[in-house]
Amino acid sequence: MSHSEKNNSIVLASTSPRRRELISRFHYPVSLCAPIAKEGPPKLNEAPTDYVERMAVLKAESARHNMSTSDLIIGADTIVWSNNEIFGKPSSGHDASMMLRFLRNSTHNVSTSMVLIAPDREDILIQTSTVSVTMRDYSDAEIEEYVKTGDPMDKAGAYAIQHKGFHPVKTFEGCYTSVLGLPLCTLSISLRRYGVKISTVECGVGIDSQYYAASPKLKIDNAVDKGDLS
Repeated sequence: MSHSEKNNSIVLASTSPRRRELISRFHYPVSLCAPIAKEGPPKLNEAPTDYVERMAVLKAESARHNMSTSDLIIGADTIVWSNNEIFGKPSSGHDASMMLRFLRNSTHNVSTSMVLIAPDREDILIQTSTVSVTMRDYSDAEIEEYVKTGDPMDKAGAYAIQHKGFHPVKTFEGCYTSVLGLPLCTLSISLRRYGVKISTVECGVGIDSQYYAASPKLKIDNAVDKGDLS
């Protein structure tokens, strides 16, 4: 792995609009590539964190064959889970409603795994962030109105933490952008390790975190190393 600062070309292997928007906040040129690999179900007795890491590796690996040998490839996957049960994307509006009722007024985990494949293809870095999320006690009527918007259908666990209309989350403990699908604090440090010239981002700093700043569990640092996400 090279630790010297240089202008590496970065490829994000993702079709997620939110991940693409998040990585754009580094103000660094990033190419976008849709991974050709399809997500599969967990293996028998496979732990949630093992599963999300396997899916992230699968996405990154599926993109590397079509990329230049000078590209630094980033793959990511996010899952919602509780008691080792994984909640994927809902298959129908009814399925989304069932998930939201199960998660209501309780605490679950959101794990995001990131995979970075070095330009020389010999080094693969896997990092997984798990955040504890507590949902508020929303009503059945609120669930029905949210499901009607269609927003839950492409979301793991059938919800988006940032949805201002539904606002499903009461409190959380951990990295906010990890719940969104890409922990920028961890990613910024990792990219610098590969020689990418960007500033590091401190966890809990930025416009997204401010929305949940009142949470008693959310620890926000006041300083940022020139990595303001605004």
